Amino acid sequence: MTESLAIRKIKEELGKAETKHPNWPKDILHQIAIVNEESGEATRAALQFEYEGGKIEEVEKELIQTAAMCIRMLKNIR
Repeated sequence: MTESLAIRKIKEELGKAETKHPNWPKDILHQIAIVNEESGEATRAALQFEYEGGKIEEVEKELIQTAAMCIRMLKNIR
């Protein structure tokens, strides 16, 4: 995946997430918990890819979601 495609997909995911879940936690601990949840899903997808015949597209999807939540946290951290 090219950098420009990755960034486009992350922006699209961020927009979808903000529309679907417009309320974002105010406190930093709940914010990072959301980021960590997405990161955990990316880890699980990577493990499934490596050891269970999972699809690389699932890893990419979870990484995009993780990146989107990282950006959302950065946008709302203060």
